[in-house]
Amino acid sequence: MDKESVFIEDKIDILIVDDDKMLCKMLEDVLTQEAKLRVVSANSGIGAIKMIREKFFDLILTDLMMPGANGIEVLRTAKEVDEDVHVIIITGFASLETAIEAIRKGAYDYITKPFKLDEIKIVVQNACEKIRLLRENQVLIENLKQAYHDLDALKKSKEELSVRTERINKIMGENQEKIAENILCFHTLPTNLHASHYLRRRRTDKGYVLVELEKLGKLRDEGILSEEEFLTCKNKFLSGI
Repeated sequence: MDKESVFIEDKIDILIVDDDKMLCKMLEDVLTQEAKLRVVSANSGIGAIKMIREKFFDLILTDLMMPGANGIEVLRTAKEVDEDVHVIIITGFASLETAIEAIRKGAYDYITKPFKLDEIKIVVQNACEKIRLLRENQVLIENLKQAYHDLDALKKSKEELSVRTERINKIMGENQEKIAENILCFHTLPTNLHASHYLRRRRTDKGYVLVELEKLGKLRDEGILSEEEFLTCKNKFLSGI
């Protein structure tokens, strides 16, 4: 039973349940005149319950008094399968008690025999209109949920980008401090020490090399550098020693 697929089309599935075969056939013929309605029938409550458990229906019109399983049992089963199903009870035994019981069990409406076909048409038309509105609301709710999901994903993406940017700025700041420190050391060198010799010594210092390689590794581990970019930077750095 695929209820979700119903929401993408305008067809409404209707089940008519009555042990009066002639009445079932008449109602089926009348309702199928509407192009957007798909109508089938069952001539017993037991047969209807079997069909309800095997196929999805938007609307069910069921007689109240039937042998085997009555209309209340059909209503109960229909609501267990799908709480949104609309059920109209039809009966020739009109009483306040049965009407109240049907409404309490979740019936959409209650019609007494004998009835006019125009009366049935109006009740079915109103039920179908309500069903279509419910479908539209469900689609709008799903679209709204998706929009919130996309917005949340975008927010998280921006937060991740902000964190990555902060890390890059921090590393750049550390490197700038190191450069400034090196420049300061360069300007405080003894005058008889050649600058190129000092810088060459600094670049070949083992501690310095390890620190710089560690920084590259940190960038790779944080995802700022890919493995390929890491190897390229590493080789370029080592080649300049």
